[in-house]
Amino acid sequence: MTNSAHTRIGVGLVGASADWGWGAIAHVPALQALDAFQIRAVSTTRMESANATARRLGVDLAFDTHEALVVRPEVDLVVVAVKVPEHKRIVSDALAAGKMVSCEWPLARNLSEAEALEGFARERGLRTVVGLQGGLHPPILFLRDLIAQGVIGKPLSTSIRAHLSDAMWVGRYDPPVEYMADAKHGATLLSIMLGHGLEPLARVLGTFESLSAVVANQRGDGVRLSDGASLPKDTPDEIVVAGVLEGGIVTSLHYSAGQSAGSAMVWEIQGTEGSVRVESASGYIHFTDLAITLRRGSEPVRVLQVPPAYAAPDLQLDAPAAGVARLYAQFAADLRDGTADAPDFAVALDRHRVLEAITRAAETGHRQHLSRPTE
Repeated sequence: MTNSAHTRIGVGLVGASADWGWGAIAHVPALQALDAFQIRAVSTTRMESANATARRLGVDLAFDTHEALVVRPEVDLVVVAVKVPEHKRIVSDALAAGKMVSCEWPLARNLSEAEALEGFARERGLRTVVGLQGGLHPPILFLRDLIAQGVIGKPLSTSIRAHLSDAMWVGRYDPPVEYMADAKHGATLLSIMLGHGLEPLARVLGTFESLSAVVANQRGDGVRLSDGASLPKDTPDEIVVAGVLEGGIVTSLHYSAGQSAGSAMVWEIQGTEGSVRVESASGYIHFTDLAITLRRGSEPVRVLQVPPAYAAPDLQLDAPAAGVARLYAQFAADLRDGTADAPDFAVALDRHRVLEAITRAAETGHRQHLSRPTE
């Protein structure tokens, strides 16, 4: 860390509005709940809101530009919790200032930007973390261990069906999220929601080796909720992926904007000795409550409870903040122990490569084969 006078990790929050956004909902309560971190600086786009946030958090340093924040010696870790189109510039400036960086997912608007950020962080030798907290979600860790222990034998196939019913996914945009109607900004059902789903899938079963895909905008243009006007929309609301994971597991994903008549998310894994079914009332697989059901041969179907140890310590936070807190706690442990279990920019780049393969498969109609580049 850059500030050796303190044992806690000094955090500078970029995008920490006191009134709105993921920073206030998840990052602030998560960081406040962990002794390893101390929020020391905040920045927003307006000095008025920056000062209001600083007062609410009891922080001395407030700025209306991220450039002023990232150079402060009190800041060890820059947290980037702003809209995706702004990620590359802010993350690059933080890395150039020699800071560790935590960036929300998606890391960037596209693969080329993600490659640049991962390469810059690696070149600078700086630790990073990306907001793919789903792989550390207690039910996901429990599921990973069940599969690794051979509870259902050798995994043969898996499928995830998720419905996302929030207004922006079905094409109804409040003013702060109108930018999400334009695919070039990189904040879509594909990049955000399916991208988040790739992390639990990878933790439990592995990553894609090859895939085909259909990516469609079935609903057409969106609606601007501020005045009811039509809003041009070229982002997908139906995504279907069929492929094979490393190790030969046959895999299908279907992410759909809209309501389900049943469970909003169903994930099934079929093995040689049985099967597991994971269900949720929310399509947000990376932090929602998950019900896990096991069936082995002729044995009765069993509902499995996640052992409390997987959720320890319980910080008594709402689900969004609890997931982000687990991410930060693992990052702190990695810094302390010299490990690398929290997803970093290299992991984010792998997930961006899968998203790019899905896009290319849909555009070309050709199966895409993924391979990890050798360094």
